[in-house]
Amino acid sequence: MIASMTYAVQGSENRSIFSADTVTDLTNIHYTGKYCEVCHEKRPLKGGQKHLKYKSNFDQLCKCHNYKPGEYVHPVNIEPSEEKRTKIPADLPLQNGKINCITCHDIYMQCQDNPELKILNKKFIRGAPFKKRTELCFKCHDDTQYRKLDPHMQLDQNGNIIKEKCLHCHVERPDEFRATFKDVKLVGDLLSICQRCHVKTLKHPADANHMVIPSLKIAAMMRKTEEQFDTKLPLDNYGKIFCATCHNPHQKGVIPFERAGARGASEKTGKRIPGNICLACHEK
Repeated sequence: MIASMTYAVQGSENRSIFSADTVTDLTNIHYTGKYCEVCHEKRPLKGGQKHLKYKSNFDQLCKCHNYKPGEYVHPVNIEPSEEKRTKIPADLPLQNGKINCITCHDIYMQCQDNPELKILNKKFIRGAPFKKRTELCFKCHDDTQYRKLDPHMQLDQNGNIIKEKCLHCHVERPDEFRATFKDVKLVGDLLSICQRCHVKTLKHPADANHMVIPSLKIAAMMRKTEEQFDTKLPLDNYGKIFCATCHNPHQKGVIPFERAGARGASEKTGKRIPGNICLACHEK
């Protein structure tokens, strides 16, 4: 915690005295323009000396954030390789040749009492706001090295099935021409397989738990839907509804089109029937 004390800054029009009794670990000193003396020996002038404390050591200046190596979004005080240095843009400055807090954060931006900036760029990130957080990362890093594995993209550029993608969920590649749902061997519990990547919640859709054994009425409606749309609404090994009951996890072309199990493949959400998926089981 920052010690309770009074900071006094000597100097003509820049003289500023304030009490730090209310400045604690929980105090947000940013975007107020009131707490210069927490980080500066005396109030700096724009374009002049910064007068930073701790000899401009940001480990100390940013100590309120409790930075610990391996526990923060990005390491600091590291010297990038020559290869990496050539990719770092000029608007992400290094400090003494090293990546530091000021590389990604525009410190001066938060020194201003600007409510609009505080909303649009809460963490005073250089170049923000971004559509995606990773836009900043890929200014320095090669995005092709950080792409997530998409197990649903199961065909190569020639339309051939990528066996390794099958094994993300299956013990062995099923016979896509003949195998039924009961024939396939999966690597684990069906719900857990989906939840390895997708949100771990049972309240979906409509904030209700659908991972249950359907009632006789619902089961009859499901069979009617299968016949109407020439599709499959499979249940898990315990007779329960699960993710793949409504969503087809396969890419279009993996399962031959003429088979009912191909319906919904490669659609945006993989819904096994067109339109309102709720009507697969429920009446209007």
